[in-house]
Amino acid sequence: MKLNFLFCDNMILQRNRNVAVWGEADSAVKISIDGNFTKADPKDGKFMASLPPHAEGGPFTMLVEGDGEVIEIKNVYYGDVYLAGGQSNMGLTLADAMQPLDECKMPVKIFTPDRKWECDKRPLTDMRWVDICVENAYGISAAASHFAIDIANSQNVPVGILSSNQGASCIRSWVSPETTSTDPVFGPETKHHRNAYTFEFNGNSDLYIERLLQVAPYTIKGVIWYQGESDADECISFRYAYMFDLMVKDWRKLWDDPDLPFITVQLTYHTVEEPTFDWEILREQQLKAMLEGHNIGMITIGDAGDLPDIHPKNKKIVGQRLAIYARGMLYGEDIVYQPPICTSMQVEDGVAVLKFINTGDGLYEKKPLTFLVLDKDGNSTVGKYSIHGDTVKVWADGVESYEIRFCFDAESEVMLYSSADLPASPFRIKAE
Repeated sequence: MKLNFLFCDNMILQRNRNVAVWGEADSAVKISIDGNFTKADPKDGKFMASLPPHAEGGPFTMLVEGDGEVIEIKNVYYGDVYLAGGQSNMGLTLADAMQPLDECKMPVKIFTPDRKWECDKRPLTDMRWVDICVENAYGISAAASHFAIDIANSQNVPVGILSSNQGASCIRSWVSPETTSTDPVFGPETKHHRNAYTFEFNGNSDLYIERLLQVAPYTIKGVIWYQGESDADECISFRYAYMFDLMVKDWRKLWDDPDLPFITVQLTYHTVEEPTFDWEILREQQLKAMLEGHNIGMITIGDAGDLPDIHPKNKKIVGQRLAIYARGMLYGEDIVYQPPICTSMQVEDGVAVLKFINTGDGLYEKKPLTFLVLDKDGNSTVGKYSIHGDTVKVWADGVESYEIRFCFDAESEVMLYSSADLPASPFRIKAE
């Protein structure tokens, strides 16, 4: 008898849900934990079982009986489990970020599956559940760690993280073979950018096969996702929202959960040296994916970048904003958790009136802002502006406002905030 590698000492199981347990066996399998039990009959040497829901708590011992042997799994907790996916900014470790962890009395643990394509395997944290702590800083995700601690503290539950990400990965690699083989968006023309062939894992569905199929359907509450840098090329960027939607549908099918929540990280500012990269288009597509998707959230970090470094080190703010979003979206806390988003533009007596949502008690600026006013010919002028609660008025003397742009480029820092200190999303918008 053999269990999937995720089922081992110190694991976190998802509370209040049927919990999938699977592995290999030749005869009937019985699984029990704290009075809950289930049985499964293997087919072709493999079994899939479902434990009934259990409230948060622990530590417990799980017993798995079959093939004349008993596997004992110790120090098991029930809490909330999230998958932390994406590329290197999600994978960036605590040691790389060098930001202290907040104290936490609840168990917070992380599992990092074998990283086949990493130069530094960091085996001390691979293939087992480990505590989120400074002792494991060299092998665990910084953003996911700060997220887990915030959720554990705010919800008073144990939290587990499945850290399934890959530096430099393109979104096409996280989509199922069924989708990449049938949808024309994954045709040859979308592979002609710098990351498509540079890394062997960026073929169609490589990471879906190598990573997701290894951990699904381990029961999770949701997904936090930080990716997009590798898809900012002009041949990909304007298709990103569509590709992301396909990926989400594939993952939800894999987990048999049509409402599986995703909370994404919109890219921050960055000095883009590649002439074919459309950083601003990629960020616009991330916003589009959130606005048009089902059960999709998105945080903004346009104030937390590092122009020369594609890997900004302030991952604590990333994790905490992901947690704030989850607390509002998934736990129902009465807080402002969504970023300010410009939803409409009307022109009144030559002044563009921009309407925002998610402003809390109103918008404010931390530094002077720059709004570009475009006329119908595309000529741009830096506009004047005034902030009024959930609206911003923008104008340029002698210019008929046709379109307004705010931080719609790669390098501008976002300094427009809601009263909850959440920065706005960059945007371009035309008059209605």
